[in-house]
Amino acid sequence: MSRVPKSIRSTQQILKGSNHILHSLYAQSQDLRTIQQIVDGVLDVETSVASLKNNDLTLLTAKSTQATQIRYRQRNIISALRRRGLEVSSLKIKVQPIFSAKKPEDSERYLTPQNASQLQQTAAYIEDEALKNALIKLSKRTRGD
Repeated sequence: MSRVPKSIRSTQQILKGSNHILHSLYAQSQDLRTIQQIVDGVLDVETSVASLKNNDLTLLTAKSTQATQIRYRQRNIISALRRRGLEVSSLKIKVQPIFSAKKPEDSERYLTPQNASQLQQTAAYIEDEALKNALIKLSKRTRGD
């Protein structure tokens, strides 16, 4: 097994290092995760911690009714965070609805007998064999087949 050169640092060294941008991101993510755990302990509403900037905490929720419930418990949230040593002076709640696009149902499509007949008649006058065969094949997709 070969030795790792001293110039290569481990992930742990990078994340725990004091002069690296990843250290600050790692520390910030840990703080936000701690805040999320505290908020989840106070609220029975599903929320996400968006940011903590200048002692202003921003929470996201999916519904305006949930945002109202959070506003009623705002003081409890801030005091719970302060008890854990996090300085939060205000709380912002943003509603970010969750949309789920529904995939259209796959349905087989059929031609009416009249349209199938028109396609067959059209195919009879087409000189390109590939196009002619494609139209004939398409004309056979009627409800009865």
